[in-house]
Amino acid sequence: MKGTNTVTVLVLCGTGSDNEREAERGISHFLEHMFFKGTKKRPSVEVVSRELTSKGSMSNAFTGHEYTGYFIKAGRVHFDWAIEFLADIYTNALLKPADINRERQVIIEEMHMRADTPESFIWEIYESLAYGNQVAGRSILGTEAQIRGFKPQQFRAYFANQYAAGNTVVIIAGNVDEGHAITKVRQLFGKIRVSKTRILPAFRNLQKTPQLKIHEKKTDQSHLVIGFHGFAADHKDRFAADLLGAILGGNLSSRMWLAIREKLGVAYNIASSHDSYSNRGMLVTYAGIAHTNVEKAMQAILAEYRRIITLPVTRDELTRVKDYLKGTMLIGLESSSAVANFVGIEEVLTGKPLTVDEVFKKIDALTPADITQAASAIIRPERMNMALIGPFKDDRKFAKLLKL
Repeated sequence: MKGTNTVTVLVLCGTGSDNEREAERGISHFLEHMFFKGTKKRPSVEVVSRELTSKGSMSNAFTGHEYTGYFIKAGRVHFDWAIEFLADIYTNALLKPADINRERQVIIEEMHMRADTPESFIWEIYESLAYGNQVAGRSILGTEAQIRGFKPQQFRAYFANQYAAGNTVVIIAGNVDEGHAITKVRQLFGKIRVSKTRILPAFRNLQKTPQLKIHEKKTDQSHLVIGFHGFAADHKDRFAADLLGAILGGNLSSRMWLAIREKLGVAYNIASSHDSYSNRGMLVTYAGIAHTNVEKAMQAILAEYRRIITLPVTRDELTRVKDYLKGTMLIGLESSSAVANFVGIEEVLTGKPLTVDEVFKKIDALTPADITQAASAIIRPERMNMALIGPFKDDRKFAKLLKL
């Protein structure tokens, strides 16, 4: 990316909450925190933090269901430092018992913050409902009891098994010499251990009836998600489902936006999307609404789900959405960090990351019939899930609308 003055180094480990055993729930995310507490070369959190800020860099880490990531975005003159820093914390974290004990409460406060943020916490409620008692339905953060009980040896065992060569992806995007970058990767990551890492457990979609889950909480507005099981990242109709999500609620002229916000005026925030993992997907619509308007919003959202099948997408509507998706993708990918995520996450999920041109080719090939086919396959009453956060004790009136 010669047109930028930055470079992003992203290191992804193909392990997350879906790889955890029952006694390890939350350990992937906890371990992510521990990587920034010190190495032999950088022996304390103070040294690590001071070094990161001294370069004027942007840095962070994140944990998902299927991967954990660490990145630095810095001025291109700091590339050698950025990749060496990430290689050091990725391979040489000290995992000191005192640091682990001190971080327990930090993680627990993160849990509390998330639980107090309903527009974020609603997704834990939704996934728990949709996927049930399997790893896909677990909170990435784990449980408070388990966070308090982890032993140092559990971290070391999980690290030794999962942070291995076969699970590691290094992505470099930005204004950097390719040959030099490859040399640095070989030099700094070439000796990562080889280990037989865990295979993701099979995902089972056993749902046969619509489901409803209410999390009773005193809030200023209700938070609602209604969705269906979608397609995995390598599914042949994944891009049709992605466009379906955009048509329903991806922008200011989408069907959900016009119906729920502009015509009914019951929501400030209304959005739909189709999201994929390696073995599953979901088509979802989120809305934040007044408590008294929940039933009205539910009815309107369900009506739009039905209408996308009965009133197929026109060629003009599909063209507008295609142009919107391609335009926003091009704008987003001006950033080196966005390019790194675009390539890296696809590498972990599918092993076959596509170029922008390849993605555009798939999008351009889609027809209205493809969108209708995807909608008919996904929007099935028996696979509908609804999660709701608000001050509600009785779910009967909502269950009636879902025909439970």
